Amino acid sequence: MSWTFEKVDIELLDNFNLNSHEKLLFILICRFKNCKTGVNVSNKYLMRRTGIKSEATLRKYLDNLTLFGLVARHQPKRNKANNYTFDRNKMQEIIRMNNGKRQRISKSIKQKIHSKKLSQEINNGKVVTINPKVR
Repeated sequence: MSWTFEKVDIELLDNFNLNSHEKLLFILICRFKNCKTGVNVSNKYLMRRTGIKSEATLRKYLDNLTLFGLVARHQPKRNKANNYTFDRNKMQEIIRMNNGKRQRISKSIKQKIHSKKLSQEINNGKVVTINPKVR
């Protein structure tokens, strides 16, 4: 078995704004920094390596890393590995793209929830549909 190690900036370890999972995620992502194909790491891999149980928690930790300007991520396709970048210029582009994507997703989810509630209320008899042709 060969042993390897990762160099970690002391500033990362002394950062009181990041919790231990966020620091570990950053170190795991940095391991792939010099890959020829770029940094492409799946959520499942990160969850398995860190012990994080839910994807919502993982996203929250990754968002904190982005908030502090350490790394930015972009998911090119659903159920594919995320692309991570450490380049400041590319980070801004990815952050703008993610904000638009999240707003669209949030809007569609709210519409689905609203239509589901409305159909439940109609089925329960609490809301009566109005037929404009009948007078």
